[in-house]
Amino acid sequence: MSVSTNPNWIEINLSAVEHNVKYILESTQKPLMAVVKANAYGHGAVEVGKAALRAGATWLAVARYGEARVLREAGIQSPILVLGMVTPEEVDEAIASEVTLTMHSYETADMYSEHGKHRTKPVLAHLKVDTGMGRLGVYTEEVVPFAQYANKLGGIHIDGIYSHFAMATEGGHPLTPLQTARFDRAVESLREVNLLPKWIHLANSAGTYYEPDSHFNLVRAGSAVVGLQFRDDIPYPAAMRRSFSWKTRLASCKVVPAGWGIGYGQTYTLEKDEIMGVIPVGYGDGYRRKFHNEVLIDGQRVPAAGSECMDQTMIRLPKKYPYGTEVVLIGTQGNENIYVEDICKKWNTIEVDVTTLINQRVPRVYVRD
Repeated sequence: MSVSTNPNWIEINLSAVEHNVKYILESTQKPLMAVVKANAYGHGAVEVGKAALRAGATWLAVARYGEARVLREAGIQSPILVLGMVTPEEVDEAIASEVTLTMHSYETADMYSEHGKHRTKPVLAHLKVDTGMGRLGVYTEEVVPFAQYANKLGGIHIDGIYSHFAMATEGGHPLTPLQTARFDRAVESLREVNLLPKWIHLANSAGTYYEPDSHFNLVRAGSAVVGLQFRDDIPYPAAMRRSFSWKTRLASCKVVPAGWGIGYGQTYTLEKDEIMGVIPVGYGDGYRRKFHNEVLIDGQRVPAAGSECMDQTMIRLPKKYPYGTEVVLIGTQGNENIYVEDICKKWNTIEVDVTTLINQRVPRVYVRD
């Protein structure tokens, strides 16, 4: 897709993705599972997954089996872990495509065994431990009997064990070392009875960067791979690169007279004549309303005016600009930046919420340095 054909597009720098993967591998000295769930947080699962693998990632991870199917259909043959729920109807296809599933309860063990015993290959599974997240997984004290139960059922090959941090985005939170200790006990309990699987992973993006005790023999990162901030209290690391930009073009530029109202609800009324621009981006694209948004044009910040429409947003301009002039919603223009975390402060949300919820009608365009 050519950038020049789109009035509103997401630009993903795959060189930045590859840089981040290489940095994680070098800094941790561990294999990497690159998480590309939710279309790689809105960046494009196939393209980001392929870039991560080219740069040296060993695994990919997704939330649902349908996401794994998309990767396999795109020709990706690396190991893939499904982190979330799998339906009974999907298990046979997962076995055939050699996609690894999360085994987090006795019900899932029973379901996987029922399908695996009747096929030439077993279900590949990673055992999930709930160390404090309160979501999927068995507790530390249940790990050994649960693994023994699954092995006795047959039809399941437990290839890994993992858990997930709840508070690693907040530095110094006491739950993070507690979760690491609980997971370590689970690992050691399996080691003592000779049931420890090959892959052991706990670290998410923040854990990969800031919690070396959580690295075990595989690290698991999503935000860090695509270049989104992953700690709330520390600026984005200088050693890593951002890959995400959101750009558009100026659709209109005109002088609007004093007393004129702007947009639905007329929430902004001009006290004097102003130059107003229109960009073809709105809440239908995922650009949210009524948050005092700003954009970049000509290397400077300018404010939105009135409420964003479904497909268009009005902006206040210091001078007239030609039709088609580039406008940046997220990214860099000249010496000025609007990063995803800047948007998050206005929208009172987190980085992946911003990028993941940008509508798929906004095309993703892939570039390199």
